[in-house]
Amino acid sequence: PQLGQQFSAKVVNALMRSLNWSSSAYVQVWDEHGGYFDHVAPPAAPVPDKIAPIRAPGAPAAAFDQYGVRVPLLVVSPWSRAGYVSHVVHDHTSILKTIEIRFGLPALTHRDALAAPLTEFFDFSHPTYATPPKLPAATVSAKGAAQCAALYKDKTLGICLAVRSPASGRAASP
Repeated sequence: PQLGQQFSAKVVNALMRSLNWSSSAYVQVWDEHGGYFDHVAPPAAPVPDKIAPIRAPGAPAAAFDQYGVRVPLLVVSPWSRAGYVSHVVHDHTSILKTIEIRFGLPALTHRDALAAPLTEFFDFSHPTYATPPKLPAATVSAKGAAQCAALYKDKTLGICLAVRSPASGRAASP
């Protein structure tokens, strides 16, 4: 979690410092790798299209008509509503739906045609964050980074690479 927090902070800080900040919207979704239990049952989902899924021999039938566990969503923009928490069911195609609305594009599938757009996250009448806020420092435990690097050794995941010293290949202090 600490490395993900650090990565997210780097991306968001870069966006907020860029010349594009005033007209940008950054949407981040991620899998927390712990979604085996969720106290909220996933709802039914619209079938994406009339094309049957390609299945391997012996694989169970699937119509992609059921959502899975909830996935966190982060929306960063000068136009983001401060402290807003949505209670609307969104899926990954909600991002696509928002782009389609913004640029006047037709839906690609039945699912994104029915998706709830992310427009509720924004207040386009007033840029809440015209001046970007200062984010708190994202801290990373050197011990945790070293454990990550040791666990993956030569098969180091990209997230571990972010804290490895390029010269030695060893875990670096944050």
